[in-house]
Amino acid sequence: MNLRFVRSHEGSPDADHTSRKTQEKMKQVVLRVDDAAYEKFMGMVSLCPQVEVLNVYDAGSKGLTMDVFVVTAIREMRQMQAFRYPCDYAYLMVAMNDGVVKGLPYFYSPKDFLDYLRQSDFDGLPGRTTIYDTIAKVKGRYPDWTFTDAPKASEALRRKNLVKQFLSAMMRAQSRRSDGLSDES
Repeated sequence: MNLRFVRSHEGSPDADHTSRKTQEKMKQVVLRVDDAAYEKFMGMVSLCPQVEVLNVYDAGSKGLTMDVFVVTAIREMRQMQAFRYPCDYAYLMVAMNDGVVKGLPYFYSPKDFLDYLRQSDFDGLPGRTTIYDTIAKVKGRYPDWTFTDAPKASEALRRKNLVKQFLSAMMRAQSRRSDGLSDES
């Protein structure tokens, strides 16, 4: 079993507020636990109120690996300063929901998408309203998107190219992982 943990401050009067404020201080830990030790391990974890189990995957689960690839790709894009505007993140959400890559998460709301990014310690993210407003402007399925705000052809191409950059960065992350060169575990 693969487990994903973060420290949590649930149970306090301002749990949600405190949790958000201390999100930057929280660590995410991925562990592999033998099935025979799983129950005993989870019992020990339940004794520590500062630990919250976020996800439990079977060892062969593709979800955890895809999360690593997504995070690595977005980090690479941020380093390359590919996100020119805060709303640019919304195009990744729409593309992921369009199923550009099998196995990527599906987000029911911008809040889910932003929470997903915050779990990976990304800062400087846009607000929910920015994501909502941007999603509303995208029509069709990638790569045949049209935009209701009628951008210039160069801007429409730039928006679509963000997804191409994301897909390329994902492929690089996957190839580094298969070569054993990735520093992500």
